[in-house]
Amino acid sequence: MTLSGYVVAVLTGLDHWERDDRGRHGFPGAILAGYVTDLVQPVKHLTASRPADRKLADLLLGTRLVSHSGGTIAYVTTAKTTAG
Repeated sequence: MTLSGYVVAVLTGLDHWERDDRGRHGFPGAILAGYVTDLVQPVKHLTASRPADRKLADLLLGTRLVSHSGGTIAYVTTAKTTAG
């Protein structure tokens, strides 16, 4: 997830989504891989248990990325990796 182009949180496990009767989507397998608490001097908190998810979060958190917003949350697609 980005805020003004800066990655402030990384969610993994978004391969599967469900839609409710209001048209809202949910991601039952989503995992918070990490987040930052400061953008001036990013403080990273890596929370995922899988090494590959932690590595991805560490790489992206606090960086500036072009993202696509469909509302309050912006998304950035990454290529699947086999690193672990």
